[in-house]
Amino acid sequence: MTKLKIEDFLLQNYSEQTVKSYMFAINHFLVMNPKAKRYKYRNIVEYMEEIGKQQTNAKYRVVILSAIKKYYDFLIMSGYREDHPCRKLNIKVNSNQAVQVQDLFSSEELQLLMTRENRYENLDTRNSVLLNLLIYQGLTSDEIIRLNVQDIDLDAGTIYIKASSNLNNRRLQLLAKQILLFSKYINEVRPRMLRSATDKLIITKLGKSIAVNSIHAMIEPLKPLFPDKNLNPKTIRMSVICNWLNEEKLALEHVQELAGHKWPGTTEKYFKADSLQQRELINRFFPL
Repeated sequence: MTKLKIEDFLLQNYSEQTVKSYMFAINHFLVMNPKAKRYKYRNIVEYMEEIGKQQTNAKYRVVILSAIKKYYDFLIMSGYREDHPCRKLNIKVNSNQAVQVQDLFSSEELQLLMTRENRYENLDTRNSVLLNLLIYQGLTSDEIIRLNVQDIDLDAGTIYIKASSNLNNRRLQLLAKQILLFSKYINEVRPRMLRSATDKLIITKLGKSIAVNSIHAMIEPLKPLFPDKNLNPKTIRMSVICNWLNEEKLALEHVQELAGHKWPGTTEKYFKADSLQQRELINRFFPL
């Protein structure tokens, strides 16, 4: 087994940056555990307990355990093992700790969601609008179903999001490439789909207001794109917020405003430690 082969396996589902982080943790694990190929559940638990004694930050322990799980996924795929010694092993993360950003989706991965086509043109356009709202504006399912046509200002290129008990109201910019799509949907497609009077922006194929479970059903066929990740409207939104902070490097207060978070601490949870920081932490507590 070579490093290149493991990398190729990981690159099938993850970005290059994510693979680099995983590979560093995997290589470190293998150097410290030369018999890891034959390890049982107990061995992995003991290793993670040792890490826990030195590193109390659950965020980094989750990164290390995630990498170890990928190593055993690779062994099974390669025929070296038939069982996975730690698939069900998890690290408890308190709600006030950081979001596990390594399990989210990069901007490139989110773009793959836009490649799916529907055989019905009206639904294809509607689904594109819905996906746009998820992957570019980072809206929640509840916010999407509460949108009215009047909330979209095509002339100004903005969308108004109403406040809820958990999130602030906000006015977000539409991307230039969204204007034409939204205009087509609002002025051409949506009127053809309507069956009864409603101001709701997103409607079903039967012309009625859409429900949250319908949004989840629309995402369901896209899950095979990421078999090792949990794809749903919530993780899409979380990924968008994470990418605003870590890929686009937007200011914390700006991301807080875009996401509608009431408190900056909620937004801070999405900060991702870069690869260098992860390596420094691992080397500090487990030097080779």
